[in-house]
Amino acid sequence: MTTPAAVHLHAHSEYSLLDGHCKIDAMAERAAALGQPALGLTDHGVMNGAVELYKACNKHGIKPIVGLEAYLVDDRNAIKEQTRYERNHITLLAENDTGFSNLVKLTSAGFLEGFSRGKANVDMELLERHSEGVIVLSGCLASRLCRRLVEEREDDARAHLDDLIQAFGPEQVYMEVQKNGIDDQDKANEGIVRYAKEIGRPLVATADVHYLTRDDFDNHAALLCVQTKSTLAAPKMSFDTNEFYIKDNAEMHEAFAEWPEAVPMSLEIAERCSLHIELGGILLPTYPTETGEEPKDMLRRIADEGLRARYGDPPPAEAVERLDFELGVIEEMGFSSYFLIVWDFINWAKQNGIAVGPGRGSAAGSIVSYVLRITDLDPLAEGLIFERFLNPGRKSMPDIDIDFSVRGRERMIRYVADKYGRESVAQIITFGKMAPRAATRDAARVLGYDYGTGDRLAKLIPEPIMGRSPSFAECLKPGEDLKSTYDAEPDSKKIIDVAQGLEGIVRNNSIHAAAVVISGVPLHEVVPLQLAEDKTAPATTADGKKSERQYKIVTQYSMGPVEELGLLKMDFLGLRNLDVIEDAMDIIRRSRGEEIQIDAIPLDDKKTYAMLARGDSTGVFQFESDGMRDALRKVGPTEFRDLVALGALYRPGAMAYIPAYAKGKKDPSTVRYPDPRLRRITEETHGCVIYQEQLMDISRSMAGFSGTEADDLRKAIGKKKRDLMATMKDKFMQGLKESNTAPNVAADLWKLNEAAADYSFNKSHAACYGLISYRTAYLKANYPAEYMAAVISSVMNTKDKVPFFVNRCAEMDIDVLPPDVNASDHSFVVADNAIRFGLDAVKNVGHAAVEAILRAREDAPISSIYDFCERVDSRAVNKRAIECLIKCGALDDTGASRKGMLEALPAAQASGQKAQEDAQLGQGSIFDFGDEGGGGGGAAQAQARPPIPAAEFDRAELLAMEKEVLGTYLSSHPLTEVGPALRAKVDCSLTELDRKPDGAWVTVGGIVVECKKIRTKSGSQMMFATLDDVEGQVEMLVFKADEAESAQVIAPDAIVIVRGRVDHKDRGETKLVVQEAQRFEPDAAEVERAAKNAPAMRSSSAGPGPGGPFRFSLPAAKAFDPVVQEELKALFEDHRGESEVTFVVEMSDGTKTIRCGDKYKVDASPNLRYEIGQLLGADAVAA
Repeated sequence: MTTPAAVHLHAHSEYSLLDGHCKIDAMAERAAALGQPALGLTDHGVMNGAVELYKACNKHGIKPIVGLEAYLVDDRNAIKEQTRYERNHITLLAENDTGFSNLVKLTSAGFLEGFSRGKANVDMELLERHSEGVIVLSGCLASRLCRRLVEEREDDARAHLDDLIQAFGPEQVYMEVQKNGIDDQDKANEGIVRYAKEIGRPLVATADVHYLTRDDFDNHAALLCVQTKSTLAAPKMSFDTNEFYIKDNAEMHEAFAEWPEAVPMSLEIAERCSLHIELGGILLPTYPTETGEEPKDMLRRIADEGLRARYGDPPPAEAVERLDFELGVIEEMGFSSYFLIVWDFINWAKQNGIAVGPGRGSAAGSIVSYVLRITDLDPLAEGLIFERFLNPGRKSMPDIDIDFSVRGRERMIRYVADKYGRESVAQIITFGKMAPRAATRDAARVLGYDYGTGDRLAKLIPEPIMGRSPSFAECLKPGEDLKSTYDAEPDSKKIIDVAQGLEGIVRNNSIHAAAVVISGVPLHEVVPLQLAEDKTAPATTADGKKSERQYKIVTQYSMGPVEELGLLKMDFLGLRNLDVIEDAMDIIRRSRGEEIQIDAIPLDDKKTYAMLARGDSTGVFQFESDGMRDALRKVGPTEFRDLVALGALYRPGAMAYIPAYAKGKKDPSTVRYPDPRLRRITEETHGCVIYQEQLMDISRSMAGFSGTEADDLRKAIGKKKRDLMATMKDKFMQGLKESNTAPNVAADLWKLNEAAADYSFNKSHAACYGLISYRTAYLKANYPAEYMAAVISSVMNTKDKVPFFVNRCAEMDIDVLPPDVNASDHSFVVADNAIRFGLDAVKNVGHAAVEAILRAREDAPISSIYDFCERVDSRAVNKRAIECLIKCGALDDTGASRKGMLEALPAAQASGQKAQEDAQLGQGSIFDFGDEGGGGGGAAQAQARPPIPAAEFDRAELLAMEKEVLGTYLSSHPLTEVGPALRAKVDCSLTELDRKPDGAWVTVGGIVVECKKIRTKSGSQMMFATLDDVEGQVEMLVFKADEAESAQVIAPDAIVIVRGRVDHKDRGETKLVVQEAQRFEPDAAEVERAAKNAPAMRSSSAGPGPGGPFRFSLPAAKAFDPVVQEELKALFEDHRGESEVTFVVEMSDGTKTIRCGDKYKVDASPNLRYEIGQLLGADAVAA
């Protein structure tokens, strides 16, 4: 006999953060497999998973029942002022669409009106207001009814039930019973059954589901420990019994045999519920035109005006035709308001001094975007395709993402909220899930292991590739590092087993970095809202106090469901490089008096391309990495389209085509076109197909596809939809046949389509970002000091970046001057081609302190430490800030020594505070009176100041203090004198380590800037230290540091030579495992001898000087070896620069010097020396 079906009405998914262990699709799949016709979802206070449940249940053929388990309080407003208050659970279900709408409003109000201590609270007034169409279950053991019954407060329990009946109506209230083996629950059940009879309402059975199956109990226990930051051995929160899972029908009937009507009632409630969520529609707000003009008419009018402004009057026929076509498509699809909304806020941004990027993504393929100045690239000139942006054959919302300066992004969101109503604009939530690395660290912690144990295992898991983390299933395949450790170490197996149970579960929520929703109606009528903590808010207030947590309104649905509902979603991105461009132009205006119009700079500036061709691209957007710099040297860009191509090529898969592109550029005669029609399509990329637009062009011009079909093919290939690809392949091949394409060429073109799916890139996006790259490069090439000042200012809050860019300035022969209270500003500024350090970058000196200093110096320069303390507001600048200003040299201009000023500081502060207090009281000291000139009080007071001692710290101490408060050495560097001698002892610079093979043994040197020790689970110590050689840094690891001699050598500020093994286990992160280390303490003779040879060992940026020779030696046998000659030519080609190559050939009758001529001039970098050393032997580069 078949057991009657049950329905789980009270169930928690992973959106009950770190409490629910169920994934929604798995819940629906299990319910369907168990023959249960419906499934409820009642997450704690939220409806994050409503759309996901709706889709999953429809997918598995069962009915979705959307609800939530709300947090009930007595008064949602009063609790915000109370230190203690009661909060209970209550189970709510949407009976119909009206009920669903009311739950959406209720959960939103819980956050917007009742938020307290991280929870969304509702009270009876809110419940009654949003009760229509809502079914209420009396709740779990944490409900108000159960608590009153357990506490034997019978009258209060009955009063609560009366409140529910009053709020929802008697037919909507059900008495919820649970059987979970907990004594308090059994006690509560007795009262629930009694009251059910009294009020005539039925019992309903629920399992309060928190995990999928009985076998998931331990995984859920680990998840609770992650939430409470405790261990499985000593949990702060746990479930006493293993009963909170999706039970099958028989288990439910057996558990509730005492009340046989309770399980069938779950089915009856499910039958009452019916919900339809409209997905795939368009909920686009109508743009509010000022004159009542129809949006489509307004769009045509301003587009026509923009067309003439962009192309001249009359505009060319091609542009007119393209505009008319695009406007027709936009009008037909109903997107006129969309373009007006985007045009409006971008126009407002530009009028209000907010930097806007030239475009991003496929929107640059639209001439409408171009003439409305949404984008700045001419799609006709750049060959960009409209259908790549908006496919006329498939109605989906356009997607225009916009880059703003980081400073301006929040202003833009406020503008949109003000324009369309704050109730109609919100940001979008995003959920962080436990990837294998994070899950491993969490698992180790909940099992009681130290951080080092979990960290070591986590690092055996490869880093994400293009944002996708490898799964445990992939990492535990035979031959993988994690698998070996898993099999060999019982403790590691235990950790990984727990971690696998956590994999993929939502760990937290946050605010999406860019997405903003704009609605034509109040959002809470369409989508539930909640509050999410703004992690970007300042940690401290202007006066240095710790800030309170700040929250923003976000949709409860993540990006996918928001788009499926048809809401208008815009990405407002903050791009730091736009701030850099803005700041650089401002600094140029102040230092040189020149006004730069960045959108009017020439795109053919020779100085810019020459700089990039040398690989000199530090600080240039997109082109900063070592690999990209190598690519720049290979290609040698001479025009804008080279930069666009490099942006598209420098990514996995596509990188393989960089040599072909470079070769074709250098010698176009080597490019072969299998079909003459391919010349037009691929000539600009030297025969390489690297853009999606090129694939679409091939489909259209050679296979006869329409623009819509070409875009469909692009999507099918890009998403590897094999079935759709198969049907389109036949059409593609037939089209090629009809256009008389050779069969072998046709076959190759289809293979190209399939291969390009893994690497082809959106040309529209590459061109837009290439333009930003060019603009930053142009500023660096033509205004290097001003540009670098702007770059450093943009990274002042990033610990390692300021020293890095300061060192790069030194290589560019740009002086970086120390902070100066009389000359510095908040950020870095330029004077006389030197950069002045910004005061905001000084440790412990906040924005308010700098403002106080700037105000104090307006009338006259600060003349002494006493003058500083008297004139600068002591409420804004504390003792620590003044000490840091002294230590970094910001008061050196006063003429006193830093040591003396630090000794005089207590007296100066006391004197200054007294003077400021007197000034506030309108009093003066006795010395202020009796001066005939009326201004001698200050002089008299100065006579009373104790003198500042003249003694100074030694050079090493001064440098250490600079490093402490600025993060870098500024007036000098400990390696300045000994650097050449140190480089003579090492194999390579630290910047070259990331190009060494994993496991390679190297000898390197530098100064230790940081080190710390931790104790591992085994009881031994492990040391982490950072080595710096001016050119770069590397983290060093010393195992068994309590035993290793090297750990005694490695200490802060020590100059050391280290031999160790290169470790690339974390992709993109190179470490050095130390085998031995020794202090480097050369004598004067060694330093002098190395200094004489220094020109042969200078860094790549310093070079041998323009035109200076690059020399090396080699035996005659190698000099005339054709293979060696070809290898050398290739090296010279890859390292093009300004230095003439000269090599000394060792003949039997002496030596012969050979100059290679202008064709083979190189950049004499350490990289080149290393590679020649690898080819010819280490002695070759010592010539």
